Amino acid sequence: MEYFEKKKYPSHAKAIAAIVIVFGSFVTLGVYSLWQLWSVYGTEITNIIRSIGLPSILTANRYSVILVVGGLFLFSVLIAMGASALAKRLGGTLIYVGALFMNLMTWGMVILLLATGALPLSGLAASWPIMIPGLLTLFTTILLFAVFGDRVRRAGQIIKLTGQVCLDEKGVFVPPMLTMIFTLISAVLFGAIIFQFTPIDVILGNDPWTVDTAVPVGMGLLLYLFTTLFFYNLAYGASSGMVYIYMRGRDPSLGDGVKASLGVMAGLAALAIMSVIIVLVRIALQRAGRQVGGAGGEAVGRAAGGIIGWIWALVNYFTIPAMVAEELGARAGIKRSAGLVRKNFIDVMIKESAVRWAFGVLAFIFFVAFAVGGAAIGWIVSSGDIVNTLVLAVVFIVFAAIPCTLVLRTFDIVYVTLLYVFIRRQEGEIAGKTAISPEMSRELQTSYDAARRRGS
Repeated sequence: MEYFEKKKYPSHAKAIAAIVIVFGSFVTLGVYSLWQLWSVYGTEITNIIRSIGLPSILTANRYSVILVVGGLFLFSVLIAMGASALAKRLGGTLIYVGALFMNLMTWGMVILLLATGALPLSGLAASWPIMIPGLLTLFTTILLFAVFGDRVRRAGQIIKLTGQVCLDEKGVFVPPMLTMIFTLISAVLFGAIIFQFTPIDVILGNDPWTVDTAVPVGMGLLLYLFTTLFFYNLAYGASSGMVYIYMRGRDPSLGDGVKASLGVMAGLAALAIMSVIIVLVRIALQRAGRQVGGAGGEAVGRAAGGIIGWIWALVNYFTIPAMVAEELGARAGIKRSAGLVRKNFIDVMIKESAVRWAFGVLAFIFFVAFAVGGAAIGWIVSSGDIVNTLVLAVVFIVFAAIPCTLVLRTFDIVYVTLLYVFIRRQEGEIAGKTAISPEMSRELQTSYDAARRRGS
């Protein structure tokens, strides 16, 4: 906040230079691989594109293509704002709807089998494994609303605040969007590196790896993982910084969020390196399990890797918000996050269950809206042709995954940062004006006090 008030953030020239070198190495290696592959297969790819008539199709239907692309972009913007407005309006209602939806989904197969007679009621006990997802969901629902109802109501208020922040500070969507774009580009570059330096028989597993093939691919893997994870951390920090400044009663710009994130660039890079190590450990466990015990061993290795990944994600739940808000390094940020998670474990679990269900409802609305919008545009473009209308509706549903992922990722960042701010405020570390309205503040305080009394 002092940096924001003075409009002067710290400079980390050495860290920036090191990051530029790493990014430059990966991009250079990837672009070189793409160029080499294009020089070999470019003519064949061009001929395939021409053979299916794609250039002529796009030329003959350029206005329709423009309309579809424009419609997708417009729908993305409108749905993002609509989802934010719904979150601000409904809050905890989304949690109840999400719980109902999840129970219907997990029990749906069992109900369908019983209703159609494919599974007799007498044979239900023998087929008990199919009821496990439903039982777990039902147990979680009862636990949430019967035991932790006060905390769930507080989560609903934070959902409302999430919608409010996203409506007031639309720039929070930009860093996650850039992350998605960079992730796609980096995946293409890494794929080019693999196909350039690895013979097809090695990729298929027919020939063993050699030093000549393993070294460039291994280097490309490390660069790919680091650059992708670091860019994600940087974008997370930018959006989180904007939310933190907003919650302190100020009006941040996108540049303020970026500068706040750049202020802890060295720590974000160190955190990315640690995350790369975790990813490599998970890969090694899965490979070791496969070599030791085949498919069963691979499953065990995958499960062990999943547990390690889950613990790492849980420990780092508040790491980036804490690093940006308190200007901490990676080690201190992880320690700070672990302490906050330990003291507020129930709230974290509610976020990862009930709040995710609520955001899932918004995602469902997303896809329905895109389907309807795509059908409407298809009906207009094709002058009422039902086949083209259905085809365009399906196309819109497929592309809806992109803005849906963007909105949900942004909501996650905003919600976690808001929860971090609220925890610090209750502990007396943040005082003064905040962006929480008096009515919402009273509801948050009431549910917090009730939950604390229940816990004690």
